[in-house]
Amino acid sequence: MRTDDFIRELCKVTGEEYSDVYIKGRRAGWLEEADQLYPDAAISRKNVARILHQYLLKVKNIPDIGDISEAYKLKDLFDCRICANHVAQVYLRGLMSAKNLMKDGEFLWFDLDGVDDMETVLEQIDKFREIS
Repeated sequence: MRTDDFIRELCKVTGEEYSDVYIKGRRAGWLEEADQLYPDAAISRKNVARILHQYLLKVKNIPDIGDISEAYKLKDLFDCRICANHVAQVYLRGLMSAKNLMKDGEFLWFDLDGVDDMETVLEQIDKFREIS
């Protein structure tokens, strides 16, 4: 899914007006310059996590979950230190899941730079609607 497609779908679910969303989103702090500069780029899982988390914080005024230690199960959580809290917040809220890479045992991988298919991203946005 392209970044712009993701933002359009998020606008539909949240009731945000799409016109000037990049300007409004940057002012409000839930979008970044790169989102506006590269709208045709495939949106990575870490960027989906960032946008969803920032929207929860900046627009819906939903505070962070204080104890994120349950997210430490994600073996790649701190591969992107800037993204770690965004990933932890959406993971702990059940908005995004991780993949278990082991048949026996547990090795949870968020896949920060991975790109989900459109159906998966739309499911994530739909779950987002339920958080208030």
